[in-house]
Order: sequence, then structure tokens, then C-alpha cells
Amino acid sequence: MLWRRGLVVLALAAGFPAAPAAAGGAVVVQARFEATMPDRFGLDADGDGLIDLPNSTAYVNPGEGPICGPACGPLFTLRLDAGASKAEQGGTALPATYRWEIDGPGGRKVVRRSTGPELEVALPEGQYRVALEVEAALPWGTARDTASAEVAVEDLLVVAIGDSYASGEGNPERPRSADGTPAQWADAPGDAAVEAAHAAAHRSTVAWPALAALALEEADRTTSVTFVSVASTAARIDSGLLAPLPGLSQSQIDDVAALVGSRHIDLLLVAVGGNDIGFARIVRGLVDADHLADPVCYGTDLENVWQSALDGDWNRGSGLRLTFPRVVGCHQTHGAGQPVLPGLQGLPAALDRLAAEVERRLGPGAVYLLAYPDPTGGPDGAACPEIVGDVTPPFGVHEIDRTEQAEAVRRVLQPLNEILAEGAARHGWGYLDGAAASFAAGHGYCGSRPEYPPEAGASVSPPAAWLDTTLWYRHPRGRGFEAALSVPGVAWFRTAAQAVALQGPAIAWDATGTLHPNELGSLALAQALLSALASHPG
Repeated sequence: MLWRRGLVVLALAAGFPAAPAAAGGAVVVQARFEATMPDRFGLDADGDGLIDLPNSTAYVNPGEGPICGPACGPLFTLRLDAGASKAEQGGTALPATYRWEIDGPGGRKVVRRSTGPELEVALPEGQYRVALEVEAALPWGTARDTASAEVAVEDLLVVAIGDSYASGEGNPERPRSADGTPAQWADAPGDAAVEAAHAAAHRSTVAWPALAALALEEADRTTSVTFVSVASTAARIDSGLLAPLPGLSQSQIDDVAALVGSRHIDLLLVAVGGNDIGFARIVRGLVDADHLADPVCYGTDLENVWQSALDGDWNRGSGLRLTFPRVVGCHQTHGAGQPVLPGLQGLPAALDRLAAEVERRLGPGAVYLLAYPDPTGGPDGAACPEIVGDVTPPFGVHEIDRTEQAEAVRRVLQPLNEILAEGAARHGWGYLDGAAASFAAGHGYCGSRPEYPPEAGASVSPPAAWLDTTLWYRHPRGRGFEAALSVPGVAWFRTAAQAVALQGPAIAWDATGTLHPNELGSLALAQALLSALASHPG
């Protein structure tokens, strides 16, 4: 299974003297080899400093090899290294040859002979018997030794689908620059069409599914990982996952089926539900509803948000009315032209439709569904005084205050996550809520921003330090970055002001990265998945 990670295969046999000791000393020939698989995800083929996200059929289904031709299906590189073998006389190295026999399923066999200790061969997934013979030529004959081991060729196919919480929204590969150069999203070397799709979807390898796939790749040298993401900002179940987003020709399910072909998906990662109840509209509605700017209709505007999140009808509005005797009141209005979404009431049925198509079209080995984290907790567990008030005019009057936050958690976030948990249980999916409590307990929207040391060769001083995103935003690739998660009071959410700085545009309400996990939040979610996999080894 995916999470049963093996140890590096090391085959060895004890060396022995091939002949009685001669003038040159005893002859020792000893065969040892190590079998590993080179990484497939986390590479940078064009050397531009960005992790590649090819999203191509050639990447998911790599080409033919010598063992059985196109009938084998995808072929993956097995690297055999006999560098630890010995062929020596009296401590002096002797010329040696290496003969490999690789026996695979169905009686298939590869035989290779070389004077060098390393061999790479493309093989289909499966179990193989690998035998090595090391032979040294001597004046009176030859000396040889053999070693063999069972070796598994295993590539883990990890696929991400869903909305902006899976795509990497708020976390571009490179921020936009001061001269107006747009933010850079995921890299697909040599494929402009895929790169354009990544940019339109706001897709990056800072997203938690990509970080989890990187961790799986780095954790085990005996397997490789193939990672594909078709998640997109603005996606919801019936517009994005099961049907195309406006302007596109295929749904995410269609995209995955086309990319994967007949390959088995080991792990499918899903983030969905927020847009189905109107995530962006809820945030905007709570910001617009302000008891100081519009005290008359404030209560009506709030109630419109809660009702629309429930039934999905976003055509509600409010209007002033005169009541006797000359009292101004507010009443709910109802228009047309705005979307009617599934809402909380329709989300269970939408999840059932998604589950049916996932099983019918993709048939993954395991599915994990993300719980949406809570942004309302500030440092030391205190409630955030306000959310999204950092850039909203006029002068911070429009914001989401403590009372609105608490009501949003009670009437929107908690019911949403309960529906997702019930849907995951209903369909046998894993449910990722392991990091949710950490977000609310000191890592919410109003925490301090991360702080990183200046990059090598950089010289930054105030006030430029406040404008230099490299001091507070980094791609969390590689080991050791996890220590940043333990810093108390640091926000794991992308603020509106940060979203403007990182990806723009200058108008805060068009900066869609607001209220998404930042790089630390993404890393926390990735670790929650890894913990879930470790606790369910079957």
C-alpha cells in the first residue's frame, strides 16, 4: 500500500579468497548492491528554481523500455548501484565486470553486463528478483561472487482535485514584482498551455497536496512519486469538478481521467465545499454588513448572509422602508441574476454526486477530504478583534468583527465541516481535520506574519524590509522548515494586504488569496495528511 514505505534494498554476500594467497596477497571478490528509484516529483528540469508540475500524460505514463515494450504500460526507472562491491588483491582494486539479471512478472528478464558498477533500467511496476555477479580476471583464472534480492518497483500516483484550498491560492511560486511583473504560478517546462492553465487556476506547489507529495517523495528512496494537480480557484462540485468551469472544455474529473489513463491512482486529495456554499460571497457579505456604516439594515444584511449560505440563494438584498409614524426600517428584498448554489442544505447531495463519479471514473485506492480551518483565533488563543479590516475602506469600518466571526463559525464553518465529515464517512474517505484546532488556537488571521532571514547576498533595511516579500514569504520546500510551525502567534492564513502584495491586483477585493492558508498553513495541512496516512497503514 501507499504508506507502507520500505527500506533501501541492500543485497550482499560475504567475500572470499578466490585462490590461495599469491605474491600480491589474497584476492577478495564481494558482490553488494543497492536498489533505489530516482525522484519523479520535486525536479527542476529547466533549472529556473521552480518545482516542475508537468500535468501531462507523458509524465504520468512514462514511455517504453526494453523488458516488454508497450504492452507493459508505464515504465519507471530502477537504479542499481554495486559501488559497495569489492574486487581486490591485497587491498589493490582489480578490474571487474558486473552482470545483472532482472527477473520480473510473467517470466520477463533483463540481462546486462558492464565494466561499471551502476545500472539504470526502465521497468513496469511489480516485484523483481535482481541478481548481481561480480567477476574479476586473474592471471590464473577468474574470481567471482554473487548477490541477489527481491526488489519492488513502485511509483505512487498522487492526484489533487478541488477548489482554491487545494490549488495553492494565495501562495504563488514567485510573488509579483514592483515593476508590475505578474506573480508566477506552477511551472510546466516546455508546455505553455499547461503553464497558462496553472496560472488561471492559481495553482502552485506550495499547496498542501503538493507539499505532502514532496514529503512522500523525500521519505523513501525505494519508491518514487508522481504528482498531478488539477485543482482550481473558484471550483465547486457542479462547476469545476463534475462540469467544466466557464471558459473551459473539461471538468477536473475529465482532466484526471485523460491524464491518468489506465493507471491506478494511489491517493486522491480533495478540497471542496466552500465555494458550494458561497465562500467568497459570505466573506464579502460579512464585510459589507456594518453596524456603523448602515445601522438600519445591518441585522437584515447579516441574516441574508446566513440564509444564503444555508439554501444557496444569493439573490437576497435589503432596502429601506418607512413605517408609521415616520420610522425608517429595513426589509429583505429578492432580486435575480445572482447564482443559486447548493448551500449547506444541498451540499450532502452534491458530495454524493462527486463520490459516485470519483468511484466510476477514477477508482482511487484512497481518498482524503480536507476540513476547512478556522481563521478566527489569534495569538494566545484570544479571538481576533477583526478579520479583513486591514485593507477595507473607509478607514477599517468595514470588517468582520468578533461577534460576526463567532456567528460565522457557528452557522457556517461548523455545519460545513460536519457535512464534509459525514460525507467522508458515508463514502469511506479519510477526513483531514487534524490541523484544524491548531489554526484556531493561535494561528488565525490576526497573528503575526512569518519572518525569515534575508536570502543569501540580499541587503534589506527599513522601510524596504516591510515591502520585501522574501522576508515573510518562502516556499517551504525541504527539511527543517517545519520548525517555523512551532513559532507561537504566527498566522497560518493569508491576509488581504499580503494577498495584494504577493499576487495582486491592487484592489484588495480582487485579491483572491485572502483568507487562504499561507505557506505555513499549507505545511500544517500537509503534515496532517502525513499523520493520517501513518496512523492508517492499511
